[in-house]
Amino acid sequence: MKTIHKVAAIVIKDNSFLMVRKVGKNTWTNLGGHIEEGETEEQALKREILEELNCDSNIIRKLDDFKAKAAHDDAMLTLSTYLVELMGDPVINDPELEEFKYIPREYREQGYKMPESIEKHVVPYLIENKLLLSKY
Repeated sequence: MKTIHKVAAIVIKDNSFLMVRKVGKNTWTNLGGHIEEGETEEQALKREILEELNCDSNIIRKLDDFKAKAAHDDAMLTLSTYLVELMGDPVINDPELEEFKYIPREYREQGYKMPESIEKHVVPYLIENKLLLSKY
């Protein structure tokens, strides 16, 4: 099975995390994407954010690398995650995206479907490191 390397922006606001949904899909996924030849992870992430949501970004720090089954490809995924602040108001700028939304950590109870990389790795990491707090 092939391996894909992607970068992901973790944007947190009001104890919720930013996710995007592709046109015709019911699974929410992270903001970010593939690294192009010659790019660093940080350069790729800033480019992807600008392409997808038409806004600049400030990369605060790298969080971690996670491995999981890719959501939309028959492959394994290495997901390099970064804590990011958006500079300006995001607006969908990518015809592949239908919407974006800040989703609470209690997303399962609200019916949001996430890929394995987010559900089993990223969200637990955010909770463990107190980047997402319980509402209780």
